[in-house]
Amino acid sequence: MTILLCSAPAAAAPASDWENQLAQGVSLRQQGDLNRAAELLAGVAQAAASSAIQARAAGELGITLLQSHRYELAEPQLQKAYASHTGTDKARWAVYLGNLAQIRKQKQDAARYYQEAVDLAAGQSPDIQYSAQLNLARLGSEKQRLEVLSGISAKLNAEPDQVSLAGHHLNLGNQLRQLGAVALPLAFLHLDAARRLAQQSGDTRGHKRLLIEAQDTLAQLYEDRGRHQDALMLTEQATELARTLPAGLSADLLINLEWRQGRLFRQQGKPSMALAAFRRAVDQIEAVRQDIPVEYENGRSSFSDTLEPIYLGYADLLLQQIDKQPAETQAIQLQHVLTTMELIRQSEMQDFLGDRCSVETVQGGSAGQIAPGTAVFYPLILPDRIELLLALDGKVLRRTSPVSSAALRQTATAFAGNLRRGLDEYLKLSQQLYGWLLQPYAEVLATAQVKTLVVVPDGVLRLVPMAALHDGKQYAIEKYAISMVTGLSMTNSSAFDHQVVALVAGVSEPGPVVDRLGPMLASKILQDGGAAEAETATRGLAAKRELRAIRSTKTQVAGKETTVRSAEDLRAKLALPGVKLEVNGLDGILHGGRMLDAGFTVESFRNAAQSGDYRILHLASHGVFGGSAETSFIMAYDDLLTMNGLQSLLKSEKFKKYPIELLSLSACQTAEGNDRAPLGISGAAIKARAKSVLGTLWPVEDEAARSIMESLYSGLTKGQLTKTEALRQAQIKLIRDPESDHPFYWAPFVLIGNWL
Repeated sequence: MTILLCSAPAAAAPASDWENQLAQGVSLRQQGDLNRAAELLAGVAQAAASSAIQARAAGELGITLLQSHRYELAEPQLQKAYASHTGTDKARWAVYLGNLAQIRKQKQDAARYYQEAVDLAAGQSPDIQYSAQLNLARLGSEKQRLEVLSGISAKLNAEPDQVSLAGHHLNLGNQLRQLGAVALPLAFLHLDAARRLAQQSGDTRGHKRLLIEAQDTLAQLYEDRGRHQDALMLTEQATELARTLPAGLSADLLINLEWRQGRLFRQQGKPSMALAAFRRAVDQIEAVRQDIPVEYENGRSSFSDTLEPIYLGYADLLLQQIDKQPAETQAIQLQHVLTTMELIRQSEMQDFLGDRCSVETVQGGSAGQIAPGTAVFYPLILPDRIELLLALDGKVLRRTSPVSSAALRQTATAFAGNLRRGLDEYLKLSQQLYGWLLQPYAEVLATAQVKTLVVVPDGVLRLVPMAALHDGKQYAIEKYAISMVTGLSMTNSSAFDHQVVALVAGVSEPGPVVDRLGPMLASKILQDGGAAEAETATRGLAAKRELRAIRSTKTQVAGKETTVRSAEDLRAKLALPGVKLEVNGLDGILHGGRMLDAGFTVESFRNAAQSGDYRILHLASHGVFGGSAETSFIMAYDDLLTMNGLQSLLKSEKFKKYPIELLSLSACQTAEGNDRAPLGISGAAIKARAKSVLGTLWPVEDEAARSIMESLYSGLTKGQLTKTEALRQAQIKLIRDPESDHPFYWAPFVLIGNWL
């Protein structure tokens, strides 16, 4: 097994001292140095002389990878430890496998592992038993949780180890706090007990951390109840104590503590003190970004719950205070806001991919100046307004639209949904969004003769094809070549040399990959795709045209619905007959290799990509992008090509030196309404080390896809156009045709990344 790291491996300890290396790896993890811990533990798990030590090291490595959000790598390590142990040792690994299953929303598996841990630890290890019971409680409804937690509360003092007991009181109190007013008295009781026990347990670093966690959670309880002064006092006490610990042990705590101070100061009407606290929280994040565990609870990530609100709060406070400052300071502060917005986008992509290493490799790619005629547009969605920042000719401009985030979300999702369904009720919504987003800069862009608009979308705006916004006379794409970037700092903006050699691969009739989907994944894909096809059938748009979606999963037989019953049924539903025409149609435009159906296996794709000098990878096969890298994949003929699989296939030094210029995904689809799903398209580019990716926001129609692709590649090869201008001209060609002028046909195509 290979553990991919962002930096060079740490030097190993003496090979003969495997126990010492194992202990050192665990210590590094406990100090927050997850990257070095994983490297050291991987070495022990692979090479230790004793199989018992190998199994323990595998388990500790699994915990480390789990904390790093590297779930695919964590699972086999935890399973190895689980299979190699018995009794309470096995119970420990069962708890972590339960945690992994819970993260993946596999509640039945999680409950099975937790219950097994409870049974194995009964009468042997109260510590493991309580841990498993407390985690098992998280799986129930609020009413069930309260009953279970109350039962645990009555027995908890039986734990002989004070430190472990304090930890369980803390876990129990925090869960009770989340259940609201009915559980608050009991929550306070356990949190206070955790604090007292931690104070009595000694002055070691671990005990101090436990005390800080107890103070932190109590402070959160006070904040929830509106006791802001009490919350601030406890937070300041915990912060002072946290600063006496090494950075590796305190960074995650200080992030939360400084953030709470910022919220409380802002609530008290002290904006300067609030801004200073938010700045310290951001500084803490940046100091330890590489090793912040990205953990999930109830489907929410630490990015959604912690990192994004901190960055947004900081940017919000900066912007609120800018108007009170002199012009020179305003310019500096606006640049600082842009930097903060880039940090938000980096953190979100790291969270989506579950892999900070991949994101790190492309940072700094766009350090150069943006060429004249190009503007970079940053909309920032805040609760009460949209801040609109524009980087143009070396300056940062600012406008504000007084529209709430709720109103924006409602309008944007309705607009995107209507386009996805091919409905005619879109123009008013399109003009409303144009007025909020682009109209404030219309004169500026015209005066500066801007031809290319690079958009860094925020939140729900990732679902909106900016090309389809309408000013009352024409679409935005008729004025500007439009591309999106996840973040400018994650974009390689070097110019395209127009050396176009392409590997074109497609699946018109899937093969053994169908057996790899599994019932749950197949059901999800078919549900999304079938809905898309059903909607298309009723929209009245060129009804005979072929939609590049999965065919409906249900048919009517004597008034009853029947579902897919076999792999052959599924294979038929997943067929893409237009792909053959697309692959053949590109023959006269692109030079390079071709792979169709059985010729497009994962292994053949790997061999071709690594042996050929390809600058463009064109994949015409189903691609599904969900809310995380784990729910995103592309279908080859024989297997699924996951985000990590794509990275593994294209990891050679050749691609570092000569990156893929364009990755085209002509039959992908994003989960409707999930504003994180389009990150999957960007993530595919990052994993493939591609400078740009062309994807689609919804299932596209065959003729439109072929037209777009042929026009795009003709523009690149014959017209020497930039990628974004080539796409613009391809889209305008469809707009000028009455058969395809509806945005349903041309608007889903989005270029993400390098626009040159």
